[in-house]
Amino acid sequence: MKTLHNGVKSQPHIKLHQSSHWLVELLFGVVGALVLTLIVAVSINDASANDINDKSEKSDISGKSDISDKNGISDKNDISDATLIQVGTADMSLLWLDIYSAKLFSIDGKYQANRFPMILDIQYHRDIDAIDLVDATIEQWQHLGFTEANIELYRQQLVNAWPDVKQGDRLTFKVNTPEDAAFLLNDTPYYQVSNAQFPEAFLDIWLSEKTSRPELRNQLIGVN
Repeated sequence: MKTLHNGVKSQPHIKLHQSSHWLVELLFGVVGALVLTLIVAVSINDASANDINDKSEKSDISGKSDISDKNGISDKNDISDATLIQVGTADMSLLWLDIYSAKLFSIDGKYQANRFPMILDIQYHRDIDAIDLVDATIEQWQHLGFTEANIELYRQQLVNAWPDVKQGDRLTFKVNTPEDAAFLLNDTPYYQVSNAQFPEAFLDIWLSEKTSRPELRNQLIGVN
């Protein structure tokens, strides 16, 4: 060990320290490269997964894949809006509150009672719980003079048909025939009706001459 002029001994471990510093830099460089490689690999896998999902969604939207809802129904026999013509439109409000907007479609743009196919499309302007929709529907049936026996017959269909709706949601009731009718939520099949008397009973809420909203009915069926 050498002694410097000021009496301080030289440090032989300086070279060792410098070597260790070089080794650490090399090690971190290798680790960094591995991490970068791993990140790139994960990104590629994520991109591939997203691409697959996008293709799947496009397939669903285009109708090339069989879309089924919670009740196992498919849209393969779905009525296309392009084949029906709008009859009329109406807005439902209570006091200052906007509740929904409704549109009625038929094969020729004219309304004729119980002539199918027919579409009733409702877009909601407020959040409404399913139970409130069920209660309101039953009240309308009572107003129309439905017997309690008939209401009970339709009640389960109604419970299954009405979802919770959010502002902006669209509930569409499409009727090919009384034996072939379904509800769609935001254009997605939601519930297939299994009672042949239900479609007429449901549409009567808006279209019956005894409806509690005659002005709304007139707007829907195109009567000025």
